[in-house]
Amino acid sequence: MDPLQLLVTNDFLRVLDLIGVFVMGVAAGALASRLNFDAVGFAIIGIVAGLGGGLVRDLILDYGTPAAFDGPWYLTCALAGSLFTFVIAADGPWWRGLVTVLDIAAMALWAATGTAKSIGYGLDPLPAILLGVTSAVGGGVIRDVLVGRIPAIFGGGPLYATGALVTAIGTWGVTAMGLESPYVLVAVALGALLAGLAAWRRWSLPAHGEWQVTMSASQVKALVRRTRRSERERVAQETGAIPVVDATVDDLADDFSFLDADAGQYADRAFADHDGDAVSFPEPDSGHGHGHGHGTGTGHVAPRSTDGTGDTDHPGSPDPSDAR
Repeated sequence: MDPLQLLVTNDFLRVLDLIGVFVMGVAAGALASRLNFDAVGFAIIGIVAGLGGGLVRDLILDYGTPAAFDGPWYLTCALAGSLFTFVIAADGPWWRGLVTVLDIAAMALWAATGTAKSIGYGLDPLPAILLGVTSAVGGGVIRDVLVGRIPAIFGGGPLYATGALVTAIGTWGVTAMGLESPYVLVAVALGALLAGLAAWRRWSLPAHGEWQVTMSASQVKALVRRTRRSERERVAQETGAIPVVDATVDDLADDFSFLDADAGQYADRAFADHDGDAVSFPEPDSGHGHGHGHGTGTGHVAPRSTDGTGDTDHPGSPDPSDAR
């Protein structure tokens, strides 16, 4: 027996499938009640929520008569669920908890059934997995669109779609490796467990704004300048050579606060933690004053003055702390 036969023919799983349709009808009816729908609205939204994902799957697969219409049971369960909430106020923590548990179990089962059926019809792994997820969450998406709200699986809600994806991948793995059909129930349990933990712990996937870079162009350029300046100072401290960038070809070189003739200012800032001894640099080469990329600075830098101003050789220069 392959996984699809197990999922379709097993009496217990079929009963669980029908209970899931009923529960989706109850959840949709609760939404219709909050929106003050009439009886027709309750019926339509219950059918769409309970059977929409399977209808989309079977229409894509060109299955013939969709399973939802192949007999009276699925339609009866969907209508019964919406009728239940039309007559009885299914609200309160206890009701919501029960509906959530049954909804999650049905979601995982639908994901496995949709994936197994898609693989049985010859679909490649990725389309089969996608169609399995669609089978699980498609009804909820159509329901939300009908009432004019953003589908819950698009963010801010429990990880239903993620749990369905885990189940769909697990179902594909069972069929690809040729495992015994009962192993597909492990995939169902894993997806349901993930969705249940997400609902209990209020887990959600990161939203777009949490990953988006919001720095403006000027802020990015300032960040690059600070990083490059810090790197030049590190190189100066480690090698004793002052890195030089040609400002005529590098539009980020205008953060230099020194010239070769003013090497003392740069060294006073770069060697702030130096022990006070003189630092010697190579003499300048007038023929290479405008080299491209990194080069070496020039000049003999005297030790900083005892008052910490660094103005021993350059009395008229600004304080090093003013350098950008």
